[in-house]
Amino acid sequence: MRRTSLASRIVLATVSVALLAALATAVVAFQLVRQIGVAQARDVLRSTIQVVASTPAAERATVVRNLDREHPHGVTLLLVRPDGSTVPTTGGATPVPSSAITRVVNTGTVSERVQVGGHTLLVEGRTISRSQAVIASQDFSLVQAANRRLLVRFAIAVALGVAVAVGVGILVARLVSRPLRRAAASARELAGGRRGVVAARRAAGDDETRIAEVADIEQALASLDAALALSEGRQHEFLLSVSHEIRTPLTAIRGYADALADGLVSPSSLPDVGRTLVAETARLEAFTSDLLELARLEADDFAIRPEPLDLVAVAVSSQKAWRARADGLGVAVTVHAPGPVPIVTDPMRVRQLLDGLLENALRASPEGSTITVTVTGPGSLSAGASGALEHAARRATIAVRDEGSGLTPADSRDAFERGVLRDRYRSTRAVGTGLGLSIAARLVRRLGGSIEAAPGDGGGAVFRVLLPPAAPAGTIE
Repeated sequence: MRRTSLASRIVLATVSVALLAALATAVVAFQLVRQIGVAQARDVLRSTIQVVASTPAAERATVVRNLDREHPHGVTLLLVRPDGSTVPTTGGATPVPSSAITRVVNTGTVSERVQVGGHTLLVEGRTISRSQAVIASQDFSLVQAANRRLLVRFAIAVALGVAVAVGVGILVARLVSRPLRRAAASARELAGGRRGVVAARRAAGDDETRIAEVADIEQALASLDAALALSEGRQHEFLLSVSHEIRTPLTAIRGYADALADGLVSPSSLPDVGRTLVAETARLEAFTSDLLELARLEADDFAIRPEPLDLVAVAVSSQKAWRARADGLGVAVTVHAPGPVPIVTDPMRVRQLLDGLLENALRASPEGSTITVTVTGPGSLSAGASGALEHAARRATIAVRDEGSGLTPADSRDAFERGVLRDRYRSTRAVGTGLGLSIAARLVRRLGGSIEAAPGDGGGAVFRVLLPPAAPAGTIE
């Protein structure tokens, strides 16, 4: 189906409205012109009779002859005696039917439209003295001709009005559609992969518009442009970082593989080489596992299977699983909870979330420090809480706190962006793949909750997860 442009629709709508208005006006005007034309003709006849009536009786015949000969509207006059006979004139008056003469003699007035010899006459008459009456008549074709001339002028005015409406419609269409065409062009350029389009046009002063809705569209495009540029920039940096990290263990594995193939590794060095290969393949496995998990989280078929569970029990099971590694690092992991916290959610995903947060905390924790996992249920805050606190009180909370180097405000803001903190601190502290916290944030959103990162009160960092009492089942966007 062919789509029409907004400009064409505006012009079509403007012309249609103008034509409908002109048609309605023409219908009404035609009736009014006819009525007004007849009324004006009768007024001319009456005023002519008044001229004769105001003339002295001895001069009336002369006045009638002159008016018959020179009247600008083609009015003819007839003087009538009380007995119905007419006063002779030389004006060659148009014949008046006897019925009109009889009526003016009997009633003193006459006002009618009559047929005489194939002509339609407008007839007006009245008694002007005891001895005379005057009848004025006009051929109705003259009235119709005047009406036609008036209607022609009116039609010309209507046509000019329609032409002006078309011009205004074209002008308005261009003014309205120009910023929309510009926005559409920007959207096409964005879809084609170009970035900074809206900013460039703003710098050139091409985005000026007084239409609020169009300005909203352009602002939305500008926001989308900036968001795409930021997201793609971070994605590019992340891919460069990941490819570098993957290349490093691959280089080591390739080097040892070549040495083994060439017989350059002595038998006594084989255990060390084996351990190195295991460590490097473990690094590769961590990267690929995190990348696959991230891909699953961003897929549309990621399923959530909620069931009743005790959030404290899940936290304790995660603590036990990480105890051996924590003990090896000299870090204590504790769980604090006022009691069981029953909710309905996916236990496997909650455990996956906790494992990711504990792994991140262990990496940041120095020897001799403690990682504290605090679990609270919905309604743990006071009844007078409001705003964000009231919202939090309706949700179960898991807080994982470490005693590491902590987070800056910028770190708290960027903590869940892929690879940002990893690139920021890779040269100063132990870092992972850069995907763990991003995976945790996506897991929480899939569970219908929220997550935040903040500096700890006494140092370190706190990652706080808010989960609803019941997670929605199925695929969650």
